Amino acid sequence: MMLKKNWPESVDVPKKLHNRLTKDNYNMKNFTPVYNNRLGLEPPGIYEYFLDNFWFKAADLENEKINEPLRGSHKADIVIIGGGYTGLSAAYNIHKKFPDKKIMILEGACCGYGASGRNGGFCVVTSLIDEGCKDTEARKRNLAVNLHGINQIKEFINDYGLDCDFDEKGMLDTAMNEAQVKIMEREYKLLKDWGLEVEMLYGKDLEKEIKSPRYIAALKINHGATLNPAKLARGMKKIVENLGVEIRERSLVTRVIPGKINHVDTEQGEVKAPVIVVATNAYSHKIGFFQNRLYPIYTYVIATEPLSKSQWEAIGWQNRQGIADYRMQFDYMIPSADGRIIIGGSDTKYYQNDGIAPGNNKSVSEDILKDLVKTFPPLKGIKVDHCWGGPTAGTLDFAPSVGVMGDHKNIYYGVGYNEGVPSTQTAGRMIADLMAGEKNEFTDHYIINRTMPYSGPKFLRYFFSIFRKWYMVKVIKNAGHL
Repeated sequence: MMLKKNWPESVDVPKKLHNRLTKDNYNMKNFTPVYNNRLGLEPPGIYEYFLDNFWFKAADLENEKINEPLRGSHKADIVIIGGGYTGLSAAYNIHKKFPDKKIMILEGACCGYGASGRNGGFCVVTSLIDEGCKDTEARKRNLAVNLHGINQIKEFINDYGLDCDFDEKGMLDTAMNEAQVKIMEREYKLLKDWGLEVEMLYGKDLEKEIKSPRYIAALKINHGATLNPAKLARGMKKIVENLGVEIRERSLVTRVIPGKINHVDTEQGEVKAPVIVVATNAYSHKIGFFQNRLYPIYTYVIATEPLSKSQWEAIGWQNRQGIADYRMQFDYMIPSADGRIIIGGSDTKYYQNDGIAPGNNKSVSEDILKDLVKTFPPLKGIKVDHCWGGPTAGTLDFAPSVGVMGDHKNIYYGVGYNEGVPSTQTAGRMIADLMAGEKNEFTDHYIINRTMPYSGPKFLRYFFSIFRKWYMVKVIKNAGHL
């Protein structure tokens, strides 16, 4: 079903989908009008935030020209708020379905500024698997959705020549104790039942892949990839711009007024559009969306100096795939194109009142380095060349939501990702298919119009985060799970 000819006043939604819209989302119960005064965001301040982000430095993107901000009054058919993976993927997929529509992206800093340009560089293909699905045919459709994200990245590479250091060597999940092994073995069976190429590794078979005194087993997943996330984000920007999408960077949205024609204010301009896409993830609450449903959480990353040949041989990381462990407070690591180890982890930090914190945390970075040396003792004394961090968005049940909301069914969104590089690509496709009124495996997926659970009042979340960190350090760590 295509958009009605009288669009832009309204967007048609299939009856079945309309009936699935929850009261919370459809009536925008989780939207609170917010107006932010001018913050004085200027290019030097923008780049200050990722001054030590290795991904931008490696791609020589720190001094890349960014687009002029929105000034004055404008009109568009579709306005996308947020220039990260979700917003860029939505623009790409919407343009394919509606090539004649004027699409505008509003980005507060520059495309790739947030989690899209500062994450760990993982492309995990299992993040959207519906574990409760038992029907064989439904599983096939669900698996196609999971694989779409990485396939779209390969489409950018093959069709548009995007260079993002993409390396499709799979993933290696590791266990450090018997409790983790039991969980891993259950996941192995689940993924194998779904038709994925997976293998359990123990003993000498494990040592052929990686050498660490901490690892006693591993789940080898032959699907997945690693990449430079900043290169991907900035490359996607160029692709959609060349397709005719207008991108305004340095255009911080200060207010959204929903209606048949939505009104979006920025620091220096305004734009009216019948359809908007909210692709702001951790920053969503700043413009009034998903209050007390979605909240910023932090992850931190370091880049070592380049390893020597002997160091690589000592740790036995033969195939250079992405690695993550099974601890609650887990680490994730990948090799960079120039021979470094990029390793990250979260300190589960929550900032009071959903505040957005600076991009780096020295104490966490030091802890990550200590953990790296525990994992690979031959790397004792290795230097850290870069450390950075940033917010992603959390939900209480660790699952994302993509859908359409608003009294006029003209506000689309994709937020709350757990493993976001491929799933955000998929979210862009989901948004475009919903907008076109299509019924397929993307619009029937379990995350579509999924109501995110109430996460509690902000002040309680703040104190809970303090208690949670104490509990993890004092109790879980002593039990060997941290």
